[in-house]
Amino acid sequence: MDLSSPSNNSKVFKILIVEDDVTQAELLKNFISMWGCKIHVVYDGGEAQKVLEEFKPDLVLLDIYLPNKPGLEILKDIRRNPEYDLIPVFVMSADSSEEVKIVTMSNGANEFIVKPIKMADLIMKIQSALELLESRRTIQDLNKKLEKEKNRLLRYFSADLVEKILNEEIPAELGGDIIEGSVMFFDVRGSTTIAERMGPKNYANYISSLFSDLMDIIFNNQGSVNELLGDGLLATFGCPVPTENDQFNALKTAAEIVDYIRGYNKYVTEKVNFGIGIATGKFFAGNIGSVRRMKYAVMGDPVNTASRIQDLTKEVGHKILFDSNTLKLCDEKQKKLKLPLSSEVFQIKKVGSFLLKGKTEETEIFTIVGFKKRLLQEIQKRIILLSAKN
Repeated sequence: MDLSSPSNNSKVFKILIVEDDVTQAELLKNFISMWGCKIHVVYDGGEAQKVLEEFKPDLVLLDIYLPNKPGLEILKDIRRNPEYDLIPVFVMSADSSEEVKIVTMSNGANEFIVKPIKMADLIMKIQSALELLESRRTIQDLNKKLEKEKNRLLRYFSADLVEKILNEEIPAELGGDIIEGSVMFFDVRGSTTIAERMGPKNYANYISSLFSDLMDIIFNNQGSVNELLGDGLLATFGCPVPTENDQFNALKTAAEIVDYIRGYNKYVTEKVNFGIGIATGKFFAGNIGSVRRMKYAVMGDPVNTASRIQDLTKEVGHKILFDSNTLKLCDEKQKKLKLPLSSEVFQIKKVGSFLLKGKTEETEIFTIVGFKKRLLQEIQKRIILLSAKN
């Protein structure tokens, strides 16, 4: 931006002049308009508020002594309104006493202009103020976009992972890595029948409310929601950033979801019937698609296995099922961290060995039939302390 030339083709800035001296006001208007600015003049303090709302100036030149409403009160009104927070306000007065300067500047004036006004100095100050205004507006716009992006990411990842993504600790380009983690599928049973009874809008509200709470449980256990599947969701633990407690967190999440829905069902007409399947192993995690449209996805045998195990819950009558890899890796990590093993926290029962679709060998399947809530909370505190130390 450059106001030094009347032929400047950049943005046309709007300047509001609030001045009861008609000669002074016209002089300011004629001079400043030479530099390509749009000018609106108000001679009465009482009209200033209305003009502010309608004209929406980029800068205000404000006489301190005005009929009907003092300039100082107008200044206070401007600074109380968040909509005008960034707008520069130059207070003008022939009274150049220190007391007047201090009062105006302490109430939010950006400059104090002493009358008679030196026009060359004024235009330089206006230029600097408008350049700063543009910079602040740019930063404000970027912050809004960043906040919007952050809120979008928070729907899928926990707050700590979102910070890593925004700080570019996690790549945003196409591609990914093979990681070892746990995959969890959650599915609502009989959703079609429920939707028919409730109607589309009520069902959408019903499922959104439920998933919102389930996602909080997942995020609180350092998990990520990689995909919403209409009446289900796909969550991962250890993805995109592995931790020392991914398998324990997956089992803890499943147990807490069962506990939550048990309480939830006491207060709703439409009871939630569901199944949870968990599998652990190495899988691809990263951005797939094209540069125009990317999607963060997980692919591999544990993803398919978790889905098959979740389907198995319909047949065996248990809400939670998980494979032996999850149990084995969970205990290995818990032992390494000198934390209680899964069998000390969860009441684990072997359901049996099953030949899952797409597998050539049977998979050992386990379930959780109970857990020690207080011990689980104590372990969570210890995990947080260990993470803080590392």
